[in-house]
Amino acid sequence: MKFPGIPENEEERLKSLHLADLLDTGADERFDRLTRLAKKVFQVPVVLISLLDRERQWLLACEGLGIKETPRNISFCGHAILQEGPFIVNDAANDERFHDNPLVTGEPYIRFYAGYPVHLPDGQVAGTLCLINTTPRGFNDDDIASLKDLAFILEDEFRVIGMAMTDSLTGISNRRGFYRTGEKRFRSLTKDNAAFSLIFIDLDRFKPINDLWGHAEGDEVLKVFSALLHQHLGAGDIVGRLGGDEFAVLATQQAHADAFLNNLRKSVDEYNKKSGKPYNINYSFGMLHSDARRYQSLGEMLKESDEVMYSAKRRKRI
Repeated sequence: MKFPGIPENEEERLKSLHLADLLDTGADERFDRLTRLAKKVFQVPVVLISLLDRERQWLLACEGLGIKETPRNISFCGHAILQEGPFIVNDAANDERFHDNPLVTGEPYIRFYAGYPVHLPDGQVAGTLCLINTTPRGFNDDDIASLKDLAFILEDEFRVIGMAMTDSLTGISNRRGFYRTGEKRFRSLTKDNAAFSLIFIDLDRFKPINDLWGHAEGDEVLKVFSALLHQHLGAGDIVGRLGGDEFAVLATQQAHADAFLNNLRKSVDEYNKKSGKPYNINYSFGMLHSDARRYQSLGEMLKESDEVMYSAKRRKRI
């Protein structure tokens, strides 16, 4: 059996996948109807929308199988995301890459596989739309064109979801997106007794930039700062613009929160040094570490981290 390779941009790909908040979700009719349609069009028993996480294949939608995930290292989709176009296996039992794969020798007894890579709005590959049959079959150019069309429809759905959850100016999560993803991440981390951190950030003296140099310049500051925040996120971390010049970061590993802040400080200082602007970007922050006995929701933790941040901002004014 040949194990799938790892994309060269794997860490950036995983960061985008986690920020998209498509993993570990419940049933969604917009995706289920696509798998039902594909099953009818291609007359196959199994159709999957598969997302490739670091070590697992998460099934966003699944028609014909009663599972939600499988190991990535035995997945066919792990091979499919490594190329731009379709990945076709006409008879897995006679393919040296897959003939002894446990998904071929056991349930679901894959013989035929056709997968088409699907991308997130930022261009990163998320996984595949794929067809599975228990008997070998051919797959002609018309079939490939139809599978491609369905894959592009799926990408359009990703784009619609992304637009609703994304701040149009900065490209990071908006308030709605941050709360939706963050609350789910908060519950999961709390349930697992994981140590995580929440950082509330507010730009210092942002209003004078708008007043003195115009709103276009203020917008540029927001875009630059958002890009720097995003740059230093770890896999699983999320960032959002909560409104105006307020931002929040959920660092899913408490040990990495200080490193994030140190790297952000260095990047902002470097930008200020080289930008040639008549002002500097400065900010204040409040950071809290997880405490299941004290914080019952992301909202509670955000409220207190906001208060910690404003205490830090007031001290600067003294």
